[in-house]
Amino acid sequence: GGGNAFCVLVQSSNTLPPGVEESCLSWIEQFRKELENMSEERIAMEAQAVRANILEKDIKLAEEISSVWGEILATVPHTDHYKNPVFDRLERFADVLTLDDNKIDNESSIRSAADLKKRVLDFYDKYFLPSSPERRIVSSRVYNRKAKDKFDENVGKPGFISCYDDARKLKQHLSSFPTAPYW
Repeated sequence: GGGNAFCVLVQSSNTLPPGVEESCLSWIEQFRKELENMSEERIAMEAQAVRANILEKDIKLAEEISSVWGEILATVPHTDHYKNPVFDRLERFADVLTLDDNKIDNESSIRSAADLKKRVLDFYDKYFLPSSPERRIVSSRVYNRKAKDKFDENVGKPGFISCYDDARKLKQHLSSFPTAPYW
């Protein structure tokens, strides 16, 4: 039970998708600088806010059922290793965000705000920065009618999904694709 994705969704009525994507990539690098300049205490405070939000109990029965079914349905497209729902995933994640000087020292222990900040930056560098070899990205570009000629330039090119049948073929084989950079 781990995270699957981080999504940046941006729309523009006057900028073509490659320009929007370039802006998103610039923002990702800019946000790295903001994280680096953020104080350790602020990062710890944000982590505790996320922890409190995660541990908030479901109030209505429908919310609880939705949470449980969400865990079950999240296992459907995965291999056998991930097919068993992890019903305590959120509690385990909240434990990781808990700062405690008295924790038994192991790989997942975060003992201080400085340690938390370092781990956040390391994670960000490994999985989000465009220069990272571990980073994986899927970019979905939707063109408006005014940019139809730009869309038509990419129809049929490898790596471009231009019609419903292409999307269906991709979804059919998505769970069997190896993790590899898109370039």
